[in-house]
Order: sequence, then C-alpha cells, then structure tokens
Amino acid sequence: MREAFPKLTLLLLLCGLVGCSGPTTRTLIDSSDENKQEGISIDWAEYEDFSLDAYQEEVKNFSTWSIHDVPDILLAPSMDSLTSRVEQNGFRIQLLATLDKLEADQAVEDALVWWEEFEMSSSYREVYAQNESEPPVYLDFRAPYYRVRIGNFPNQRDAERFLAVIKGDYASAFAAPDLISIK
Repeated sequence: MREAFPKLTLLLLLCGLVGCSGPTTRTLIDSSDENKQEGISIDWAEYEDFSLDAYQEEVKNFSTWSIHDVPDILLAPSMDSLTSRVEQNGFRIQLLATLDKLEADQAVEDALVWWEEFEMSSSYREVYAQNESEPPVYLDFRAPYYRVRIGNFPNQRDAERFLAVIKGDYASAFAAPDLISIK
C-alpha cells in the first residue's frame, strides 16, 4: 500500500494540472507585424454563401380601413366625459374596521341594505346631496384592516350631518378623511 501512495499522488497531481490548464485559442485574423505592414486582411465575403435575395419580398399595400365588431357607442369620444369621475380629498363615514374579511363582507351587505332604505326616506336629499348611480359603499383594505366606509363628502360639515343620521344604526361610526369620487 505504501508503494501505491506515491503513484496515486502523482496521478492526482497530473490530473489536476491537466484539468486546470486553460483551452488553447487561435486568432482568426493574423495580426503579425509582417501582415500589418503589407496591409493584408481576410475578406470573409469569399467564405460567405448567404444571400439576402432569397428573402426579398414585395411589401403589400394594406388598406387603412378596418372592420371591427366594437359597438359605436363604446368608441364615442364623449363616453369618457359621461363616466369619468374625479378623485379629491374629502370624507367618508367609517362604519367598521376589522381584521376578518368575512365580517367586512357582511358589513358591506348590511350597509347596502341600509343605503337602499335610506334612499327611500324623506331626509335623503337633505342630508346627502351627491347624485350617485350606485350606492357609495366601499370596502377598503389597508393592512391589516378591512375598512367599510360609506358616502362621498367634499367637506367635514356635510359628513357630520350625515353622521348624525347614521349614528342611530351604527353607534361606532365616525367621519374619516379619505379620497372621494365626485362625478
């Protein structure tokens, strides 16, 4: 075994030297001094057999008219002005803040029912002057809380008037600053 150890060591050393040696490279352009002085360069065109002529294609003239299935009402430029809403600083009434998504979803449903009943009441126009196509009930998630809010009030005074009405059903409600949507 002692005789095999030097041979094994020599073999491992030899493998390490061969494995660590880098590859040999050859330059494609001869850059020796004598060729530079003579101005010799390799012309690769002699070796190329690629021709662009096989790929030349006539450019087709496409019509500027197009046919589509989009209804004209969706393409009308005035549609943006009808549906556009402006966001500004204002107030909303916060009904609930919770960590539970299911509780927040249930609170939104309850608020929607409350809003439908409120719209039919006589004090609706006195307290809420905004024209809304949909109930202004919002579920907002800002980690870790789900916040259920209602209304779009441009100033705190309007929010406080509405708060006085909603306090009967939502005792813990309060006016909260928020970005509101105004049509």
